[in-house]
Amino acid sequence: MHEETGGEAIITTGVGQHQMWAAQYYGLDAPRRWASSGGLGSMGFGLPAALGAAVAFDGSQREKRVVVDIDGDGSFLMNCQELATAAIERLDIKILILNNQHLGMVVQWEDRFYKARPPAPGHGAGTLP
Repeated sequence: MHEETGGEAIITTGVGQHQMWAAQYYGLDAPRRWASSGGLGSMGFGLPAALGAAVAFDGSQREKRVVVDIDGDGSFLMNCQELATAAIERLDIKILILNNQHLGMVVQWEDRFYKARPPAPGHGAGTLP
């Protein structure tokens, strides 16, 4: 993606494993190209942040930039209704969803700290004894 955008894109992320992947592998090489909630744990941050960046960098007062939201399926679902805002306002954003079919970071931390015991039946990889 970095190669395709020439490193000029504004990247937004939600919170989760996809956020870690994007931070490690996108290859940010200039300031003010990354918008993420950092360690605040705000799932669903990525899409609304992308909408704001698309408005700010739409070419009217600032140079137009490609805006890409790199999101996980769980984080994206927190604010997917904002797709309506993007459509109504005709905002030019790209969305990359990494779908691992569960809240990956939640399961990762449960496995690490609770010895793979999920909080409820059907949640995570195992079952309660």
